[in-house]
Amino acid sequence: MRSLFSHPRQALNDFNSIEVERRRIQYHLIFLIGAFFLAAFALASYINLRYETAYFLFGSLVAAIGINIFVLKTENHKIAAWLYSTVMLVQVVYLIISGGVEATGPLWTYPIVVIIISLLGHLHGYFLSLFVIALLSVLLGFGDSYGLTPHYTDAFKIRFIATLFALSWLVWSLEFSRAKAAALLNGLNQQILDISRTDQLTGLLNRRGLEENFHSEVNRSQRVNQSFSLALMDIDDFKAMNDRYGHLLGDEILKQIASVVQSQIRSIDTLARWGGEEFAILLDKSSLADAAYIADKVRKAIQDLNPEQSQISERITISIGVAEYQPGQTMLELFDAADNALYLAKRCGKNCVRTTDDVARENGRPNLSLV
Repeated sequence: MRSLFSHPRQALNDFNSIEVERRRIQYHLIFLIGAFFLAAFALASYINLRYETAYFLFGSLVAAIGINIFVLKTENHKIAAWLYSTVMLVQVVYLIISGGVEATGPLWTYPIVVIIISLLGHLHGYFLSLFVIALLSVLLGFGDSYGLTPHYTDAFKIRFIATLFALSWLVWSLEFSRAKAAALLNGLNQQILDISRTDQLTGLLNRRGLEENFHSEVNRSQRVNQSFSLALMDIDDFKAMNDRYGHLLGDEILKQIASVVQSQIRSIDTLARWGGEEFAILLDKSSLADAAYIADKVRKAIQDLNPEQSQISERITISIGVAEYQPGQTMLELFDAADNALYLAKRCGKNCVRTTDDVARENGRPNLSLV
């Protein structure tokens, strides 16, 4: 059980999780304040021999505590908000019918309406508050005629309903504007996140975006007990081409390479620009052999580009290193393994694919990570 202001298990790394945390704190604060007043007035009613009111308020307190225990165990604040609002609706009806002390019970409807709209939001909360106002209008209009309620003056009835409606409208406007502002901030936050994860030149994921996908892929791999692989590729002699043809044409080559690679991989794979002239592919549900096959398919597609397509007088080639993820392996370790395979591909004359198995054979030892 965590404290009121402690962070939730999910890190506050996006706007939605922050909004969930805001509502969590709001709910618990409302509960604490409500529990204080329920306990205080239940005790005061008992001391003053108003046992019916005391027992009712005490019962409401027990219900609120039960709902709060439910929240602490399930963290389902949405259901809890409806349950708590239902308890408060019953309180409103009771206070109107009983009248409270010297017919002042209806005054507690004001904070209750505010709480309902705050808990349920500008849509559900406002409609429930309108239902409360309509119900109270019926009780106040006909209740005393049938002996259901104490006698309230007509002036009180009119002003009570009018001010209650005005308050609910005002609280709705505040909650509505807050929700709209939150939606705008959420959209802006999502745009910022998208920009931070995207390579602006190629439109692919950047290193940060790939890191996030890597962790998701690890979780999936552990869940279904199925591995994945990484292909790390580097454009051969790109720096020389950049110097020879200029950076603008070099940028066009990078974009063209990104487009060709994207067309050769599967929809379940993830392509990212790792940095400079390096690209990385997370190959979902792929063994080392499967990943090497896809990588060679990509290599051939790049090799088969016509020089006219790339606006230069020489063919573009790439070298690729492939590594399969091993359980417990960190992202750095996986990329280091793929980078060693890429380095071997460069040493073997470039324009080829090499795997961690090839690295192990080159070093004269078995690939222990696969044994």
